[in-house]
Amino acid sequence: MSDLPENDRPELSPLEERLGHRFREPRLLVTALTHPSWRGNAPDEEVESNQRLEYLGDAVLGAVVADYLVERHADWSEGRLTKVRSRLVNEASLGQVARRLELGRWLRVSPGERQAGGLERRAVLADALEAVIGAMWRDGGFEAVRRFFADAFAEQIAEAIAAGDEDNPKGELQEWTQGNWQEVPRYELLEESGPPHDRQFRMGVFLDGELVGMGRGATKREAEQQAARKALEFIRANDRRKE
Repeated sequence: MSDLPENDRPELSPLEERLGHRFREPRLLVTALTHPSWRGNAPDEEVESNQRLEYLGDAVLGAVVADYLVERHADWSEGRLTKVRSRLVNEASLGQVARRLELGRWLRVSPGERQAGGLERRAVLADALEAVIGAMWRDGGFEAVRRFFADAFAEQIAEAIAAGDEDNPKGELQEWTQGNWQEVPRYELLEESGPPHDRQFRMGVFLDGELVGMGRGATKREAEQQAARKALEFIRANDRRKE
């Protein structure tokens, strides 16, 4: 790390402790923590952003998760393996793990990105976590990532397995919209009615500011699931894809 400017050299030991891996090549970790916006912020530094490591980490994480699930669940069908893996590697899961690690404390971003709240954005944190995984694989190989995954993703693993094959239209809608539109559905309470012991909620789900589904239920969660189900029906019927 001697090639890093003194005032930009992050103290990485606490993060390495959280990751459970001490880097032989710390520069890999620094690169993983360098957001693309940082490149114009250090004119005297030969900067590489974390995008290439993010690409690598995405592939490595998918392989590690698949290996982990196949080894522990020999009786699962390919469909169930795929469903659980998808829950573990999606942006929501990655963002939760990144926040638990407080990854944003070590990210190098431009002042503008910081002011815009980039260190709190789930997509930024998820991308950085994938980059860190890519760096860990380059530095310590498959086993290093495997150990990290089993520890850092323990909560997500338990939740994904507990969910089983249950119907989850909210999750399905989010996966579809993120994959096709790079957008997250927004849920809004439209109406609340009934006596205290028998409340009814009407929720709406919006995409790009447009109401695409409504649902009713005895709880907001139930109403949101119904709204998501209606939104999926609407999207499939109209084949709504952004060019």
